[in-house]
Amino acid sequence: MSKVVTKAEKLADAILESEEYKKMLKAEKVMDADKKASELVKKVEALQIKIDQNKSAEKFKKEMASLQKKMWENEKIKSFMQKQQSFSKLMAGVNKKISQKINPQAGNHDQFDEHQDNH
Repeated sequence: MSKVVTKAEKLADAILESEEYKKMLKAEKVMDADKKASELVKKVEALQIKIDQNKSAEKFKKEMASLQKKMWENEKIKSFMQKQQSFSKLMAGVNKKISQKINPQAGNHDQFDEHQDNH
């Protein structure tokens, strides 16, 4: 088992050294340094908690839609979200490769298979 843990640590180091991770961290720092952007993110996070606690609250959902629109209009937040999405794709690819290696038959039916056509 120690060999598995050692390889996991090496994988973690490779992820931390990846361009996707570095770009995401840099964009996050830029976003956090911007008072307007960080306040908007905090508002969205607080509102998400309210929505999660009261799923039928249309008022909160409309407010969330408005805040999300403002987030996409803020270049620093938008940049961070795009970098975060790229990093998420990297991590999904890593998870997929691990899963395929562990269970090769499951990989043949993967809906996200990179060789599949999306018609």
